[in-house]
Amino acid sequence: MIKKKFLMYFQLLLIFTMLSCGTDFTTVSSGGKSTVVNSSENAQGESDSTAGDEAEAEEKPADDDDDDDDESVYEVLDEEEPDEVNEELLREWTILVYMAADNNLESEAITDFNEMEAADLSEAVTVLVLLDRAEEYDATNGDWSGTRLYKVTKDENQNKTLISSERLSCDELALSSESESELDMSNPHVLSGFEAFARRAYPAENYALVIWGHGSGWRNGAVTEASRAVAIESSAGSYMSISELRSAISDGMGSDSLSMVCFDTCFGMCIETAYELRDCASYMLGTPALESGSGWNYTKLLSSFSDSERGETDLINAICTQFKETYENYSYASFSCVNLSKIEAVVKLFSSYSKTLASSISTKETRDAVFEIFTKKAVSYCATEYPTDFYVDIKSLSSCLDSYISGDSLRSALDEALVCDWSALGNTATLGVFFCVYKTVNLISSSHPSLYINGSRDTLLSKFVSDCTGYVPTSDNSGSLLDKLFYTSF
Repeated sequence: MIKKKFLMYFQLLLIFTMLSCGTDFTTVSSGGKSTVVNSSENAQGESDSTAGDEAEAEEKPADDDDDDDDESVYEVLDEEEPDEVNEELLREWTILVYMAADNNLESEAITDFNEMEAADLSEAVTVLVLLDRAEEYDATNGDWSGTRLYKVTKDENQNKTLISSERLSCDELALSSESESELDMSNPHVLSGFEAFARRAYPAENYALVIWGHGSGWRNGAVTEASRAVAIESSAGSYMSISELRSAISDGMGSDSLSMVCFDTCFGMCIETAYELRDCASYMLGTPALESGSGWNYTKLLSSFSDSERGETDLINAICTQFKETYENYSYASFSCVNLSKIEAVVKLFSSYSKTLASSISTKETRDAVFEIFTKKAVSYCATEYPTDFYVDIKSLSSCLDSYISGDSLRSALDEALVCDWSALGNTATLGVFFCVYKTVNLISSSHPSLYINGSRDTLLSKFVSDCTGYVPTSDNSGSLLDKLFYTSF
């Protein structure tokens, strides 16, 4: 403390002496370190070079003698700087993987993590994984069952079971690399804290978020334990709704924004989710259908992306390509990417389209025919276990309904929003929209969940349910398309 005060006094005395001699100076700051730089060289025209050389020769011995003192000055100043911030150069990408595996996908999470460690990652790309494990499905890696944060590093031994990446501490989530903690991944504050940590410790030009685990699209309530919104927590019996997901992303990213939000889940690509997240990222990627528990091939994805020019388009292509190569022999497989800035226009057109179609339904025969198009003719997505949510592909639906109402403008808007789409059967694979709940293979629920009814008193209504009034059922049966198909007598 005495040495520090002496050095501060010495610096003030030096500045005072320079001012007394009429020397102009500028304070230059770099990384919390300040020094005084002479800026009076040309105050009265060109300085005499000989005099400058002599002055320089006179100053050099003094500089050499003071090397140790200079270093001690900076050491003292460094002690006042925060040491928790990662001082690496700004990287091109930080990819966040929110791996909610406190459920029956625990073993698949370990496999996918090992795939990441097998990738040839570019130094310009950092992958962070927040992994939450379960207690009963996988006993590898010491069988820990809490929540850990990792920075993915290459596993030169190519071990397909053990995690070898660097474990991190995180003040935002009160996680220590030396002790165990249990976080509820369904809590939106956990996701926002993860994002805030990434922005502070691993700042980048671009950020991508991967939501990993179970998923059921729009749903805020349970259909089955394995199919509830996102971030399913078996131990806590909880999940994160899409409205909570939007809030978490917004809070965690602050003034920064996501380049893309990706769903390594089932039913990630539904229009309800895209509309909810339209202001949270530039792009959204995933499957509108079921996905195998093994999920994405992260070795192919990260290696391919790292070996590219690493632009947004390169990451989109790497994600889409690995999915197609992995699931080309799965009949139900499909994948798409949308530009979220185009989704609001799609929803407005879909609402207007639905309202016009509803107005044309005036008989039971017409109602039944349109209902059959939804359930049997258009491309649809649902689970293999019941009860299950039932989604209909919007582009396919509009094509099947062309005899009732032209869907050209809606399909044009969808095509403009689509960045890529693929289906193993060659069918349309764009965005699904929720239609109903199948209780059994042939039995449809006669009502919709209250969280999918415009005007209900539920506080977690999604923005789609609030705004797409031409399609979603309404509490006052005001004549929307689903009002006509489910709640109108003829």
